[in-house]
Amino acid sequence: MPQPLIDLSRFSNWNRLLRTTAYLLRAVKLFRTRGKSGPLTSEELLQAENLLWRQVQYETFPDEYCVLEFNKANPEKKQKRIEKSSPLFEQSPFMDDVGVIRMNSRISAAPTVSFRMKYPIILPREHTLTALLVESYHRRFKHQNGETVFNEIRQQFRIPKLRPLIQRVARSCQSCRLRKSTPRPPIMAPLPKVRLTPHIRAFSHTGVDYFGPILVKQGRSLMKRWVALFTCLTKRAVHLEIVYSLSTQSCVMAIRRFVARRGFPSDLYSDNGTCFRGASNLLTEQMEAIHEHCAVTFTNARTSWHFNPPSAPHMGGCWERMVRSVKAAMGAISEHPRHPSDEVLETVVLEAEAIVNSRPLTYVPLDNENQEALTPNHFLLYGSSGMVQPRTSLVADGATLRDSWKLAQFLADLFWKRWVREYLPTLTRRTKWFEPAKPMEPGDLVVIVEENKRNGWLRGRVVEVIRGKDGQARSAVIRTADGILKRPMVKLALLEVRDDQEQGTPELHGRGNVKNRQSSNTDCRGVNSERSPAGTRHRDSRQKSTPEQ
Repeated sequence: MPQPLIDLSRFSNWNRLLRTTAYLLRAVKLFRTRGKSGPLTSEELLQAENLLWRQVQYETFPDEYCVLEFNKANPEKKQKRIEKSSPLFEQSPFMDDVGVIRMNSRISAAPTVSFRMKYPIILPREHTLTALLVESYHRRFKHQNGETVFNEIRQQFRIPKLRPLIQRVARSCQSCRLRKSTPRPPIMAPLPKVRLTPHIRAFSHTGVDYFGPILVKQGRSLMKRWVALFTCLTKRAVHLEIVYSLSTQSCVMAIRRFVARRGFPSDLYSDNGTCFRGASNLLTEQMEAIHEHCAVTFTNARTSWHFNPPSAPHMGGCWERMVRSVKAAMGAISEHPRHPSDEVLETVVLEAEAIVNSRPLTYVPLDNENQEALTPNHFLLYGSSGMVQPRTSLVADGATLRDSWKLAQFLADLFWKRWVREYLPTLTRRTKWFEPAKPMEPGDLVVIVEENKRNGWLRGRVVEVIRGKDGQARSAVIRTADGILKRPMVKLALLEVRDDQEQGTPELHGRGNVKNRQSSNTDCRGVNSERSPAGTRHRDSRQKSTPEQ
């Protein structure tokens, strides 16, 4: 069997393959006769196309090719038939004047149809050249509708199972991967310990966030105000403070007011706001000064401030959901003018805090109509609205004081038992991200998904992968053209870029050419009668082409 003229597996682009083949044929012609150089003509490109069709058909259907070639060369002799087991048997194949196998279709009598549509060229599905041809149509029609590609290809070619091939080529297209890449978030993380620890003081573990601005009227001018929301991560209670600016000093004063009323938290959680970063640094310095110079009473007054990765609002769902509830409460009770004064705004904010803290944490129980649902106010005020049943005896003796203390302890234990029995089971179910995703590794190329248009998304390389306590990758450090960034996995879309050794998509070059079947006709000329002398090869065929980005 003669060797093929050109190695198709070394090309990843149909146009480059076609032009390289045309230049090789021109070189063969220049060796044999004198010719003129210059741009390729349409006749040379058509000759190169026919050569490629013959090469592919001979490699894939050698027995059928020899049978059809014998029938064409000997029309006066008895015609040979293609076996019924052949994949071409149902196509009614014949060989045209240039040696290309075509399908004898049923529309040959159509007067206004071209020859190539009447008799489409038969190509195998599992072949490198067929995949390159489909990819060229895919690129020509701008990586869009696959049905358009299907309709255009079938007007000239007969390829079995063409639609799955088009879909496979589209999935392996690097441009489509870049354009359609989406994040694959890991499985939803288990709740942290601070959300599940009972029998602790309210606001021991606190999340803080801002919302606003809210316009207030001050004299004849309008001023901006913000609201700092502190939420207990365990009891889901809220505390609201009005903030007069977005500076670090305003944030520090809001935290000091919160501490004066609720006590110092052991852990503070927030996003990466500038004011929060500044407040954290300033509070850390103050706590170090207290630890070094003040009395022993204050040596344990330290707060650990934890920051979520940038662009990760889902990691602060506790306070984000409370912001929505507070906004709804403020909208429901607002009877003030459009631009209230500072006094009216403070009243509205405190009333909204009371309403949100009176919300049920669980469904209202049906077994006892006198029993009220558990609310955050049960842990703050020992009742849903702070109304505790008064004692009948008003004598302030020692027994009364001891009984009052025991009553408070009893109520606290009762509420915590209900919290464990009624509230904790509501947190067991995952609402999304049920399956673990393939973890990213350092060195992977990713796209940072932002709120702007896809064309403006940054691309970078993973430097470090940060894992959670469950071992799942939760965030990563990315090196981009703008510097080092830290982003959660839900904002990172992995780019499965081909390496230099693959040179094209796995579908295009990972399969290789179809193995040739041994032909029983040894007198068949094949398709390499126009092959150039040994060693003659165009320089473009020695260079591996890069895929279109």
